[in-house]
Amino acid sequence: MEYIDLNGCRCELSFEPETFQIESRHVLVISKFNNNWVLTKHSVRGLEFPGGKVEPGESLAQAAKREVYEETGAVIGKLEWFAEYVVFSETPFSKTVFLAEVERLEKIEKMETEGIVLLDKLNPDGSFSFLMKDAGMKEIIKKVKQLGKWGN
Repeated sequence: MEYIDLNGCRCELSFEPETFQIESRHVLVISKFNNNWVLTKHSVRGLEFPGGKVEPGESLAQAAKREVYEETGAVIGKLEWFAEYVVFSETPFSKTVFLAEVERLEKIEKMETEGIVLLDKLNPDGSFSFLMKDAGMKEIIKKVKQLGKWGN
């Protein structure tokens, strides 16, 4: 799927592994805990799924688990590859999307964000990050819901 993100960049989204030639060095993690969507509140952008950059020597899966923990205090158990997209910005980059099962929540002293937000329904509105509102994210959320794992 091809689309233009809200920054005006051309993007391509795939639900098939190894579609793109650009190595993914960013992660995004979609998960639920006790039937609630797990989001983080970014101080500037608003509500969004946790994610970030892969650090040197780290695998995509390790980065996904670390980012979720640092941004929400959620400890990830099962993690599965779900999708990947490329943003053709000035410096193109690829991001891997994972689905995850949260085992437990821990209280941590210093979070990279304003912390975890648990929502029973996911309807990106004004309080959500622009990253949650583009055509690619809408397609990702639609596919996650179609899996039937989480219902809403």
